[in-house]
Amino acid sequence: MSNVTNLEKAAAKLAKAKKPRSPSGSAFDSDGRRVIRHDPGNLPGVLDQIEAALAESPEQNVYRYAGRLARVYQADEPTDKSVKRPAGAIMVHPVESPLLAELATRAARHEKFDSRTGSYKPCDCPRRIADNLLSRGHYPKLPDLIGFIEAPTITGTGRLIDRPGYDADSGLFCAFQAIPGYIRPPEAPTMQQAETAIGKLRGIFADFPFVADIDHSALMSCLLTALLRRLLPSAPMFAITAPTAGTGKTLLCESAAIVATSRRASVMSLGHDDAETEKRLTGVYLAGDPVVSIDNIERDLRGDLLCQATTQTHLRLRPLGGSGMLSVPTHSLLIATGNNLRIVGDLKRRVVMIRLDAKVERPEHRSFDRDHLAIIGERRGEIIMHVLTIVAAYIAAGSPAIPGLHAFGGFETWDRMVRRPLIWLGLPDPILTSEELRAADPELEALRLVLSSWYNEFSNQPVTVAAVLSAASSMGQSANEDLRDALHLVCSEKPTGLRLGGWAQRNRDRIIDGLQLKQAGTDGNKKVARWKVIKCG
Repeated sequence: MSNVTNLEKAAAKLAKAKKPRSPSGSAFDSDGRRVIRHDPGNLPGVLDQIEAALAESPEQNVYRYAGRLARVYQADEPTDKSVKRPAGAIMVHPVESPLLAELATRAARHEKFDSRTGSYKPCDCPRRIADNLLSRGHYPKLPDLIGFIEAPTITGTGRLIDRPGYDADSGLFCAFQAIPGYIRPPEAPTMQQAETAIGKLRGIFADFPFVADIDHSALMSCLLTALLRRLLPSAPMFAITAPTAGTGKTLLCESAAIVATSRRASVMSLGHDDAETEKRLTGVYLAGDPVVSIDNIERDLRGDLLCQATTQTHLRLRPLGGSGMLSVPTHSLLIATGNNLRIVGDLKRRVVMIRLDAKVERPEHRSFDRDHLAIIGERRGEIIMHVLTIVAAYIAAGSPAIPGLHAFGGFETWDRMVRRPLIWLGLPDPILTSEELRAADPELEALRLVLSSWYNEFSNQPVTVAAVLSAASSMGQSANEDLRDALHLVCSEKPTGLRLGGWAQRNRDRIIDGLQLKQAGTDGNKKVARWKVIKCG
């Protein structure tokens, strides 16, 4: 046994003596590919070289996205059941271990020492090496992917991004080739050229039954946002509403999607609760869908997650089946459609409404002499040129201030690159439709009714919630029916001290129509809170 052992040791020693040295530093073959030798004890160096090889091979299309490796690809057949994507949609796809091993093998020449021949032989990148690289979670040599675009766009400094491939300065992957009809706008378009461009755009949508010119302006802002969204830190959601079905809501949504991507929008429905909606939004943002349609909404539109998605640059979300949280970019254009949409809570100030009304009983029976979406597809390049001309002209003019225009808080970049160029060209302020949302908000209306009826009953006298309930429930001539009806609205069920007290805590110090609910100390005997409604200003 000892002789066998000695022979094995001697053979191993001989093989080690014959083994050629690994190339010092980086080595490349005749094709310019990096040569990576998988020697024992050199795992960190091998991983570093694989990452470098992927960075040196842009054709492998590997980037850092949302804290993990990903690549841009075209999905022939959509598989996500919760989000309906058209065939051929471009998506961001996470790079898992089997794919990483394949890409690493393509990006470099991998070699392993063969003791029988005493030389290095080509090999595939081992799967365990791919696993180790993925487990690093940090890839400083690879470029960051902010997102992909399928149409030219423009930066805040006026630089056009309209060349296919990866744009290193912005981190955008331009996933498009030549677009028929697209002509690069001048470097510094004039205001007259911008006016011509906006006139052309408005003419394309002239047949839609907008309620007012402000709604037409809101649509123009949607088109601008569709091309600029990837570079905007935040942008409002657009909501298209009409009294009845068949008015053209989906056509407008699809128009924005075709301009941005040449395809219809990815469609998702709201979940039954916030958790389900979060799962669907996670899939949308991880895939990088440029335009997302939240279609046929039949209930009040609200939610903290949608509020965050419009104002935050990233969301911390957990991918389906994953255990960790990812920081996912939110630069998708969100468009909600529904009949008589009601948007409530904090979301209403984050929405630009587009209203349609055909003023007929069956608007779907109207006939038109042209296929609108076919025209959008045919004139897509021209539409893109007009949109970029408008933005470029405003930037070239020095982004002039608009006298008397208040800021749109939380959307400063969108305000400068979308809203102000349109007002500069004489269009109505597109966000003024949001004021109607405020007036129609049922929660706001309930608060208004409570404060007014409370003040009419008690003036500015401090009272407990028990006294308010007593006044509302009194019988006969002393009953305050307006107060009773208002309390039923805010309590949803039978008004109780607990429900009304909680409502008062949530709405204290708010000012509605010059009235404000204030806490006024506590009752001396029972140590319960007292409240009063005062007039402000």
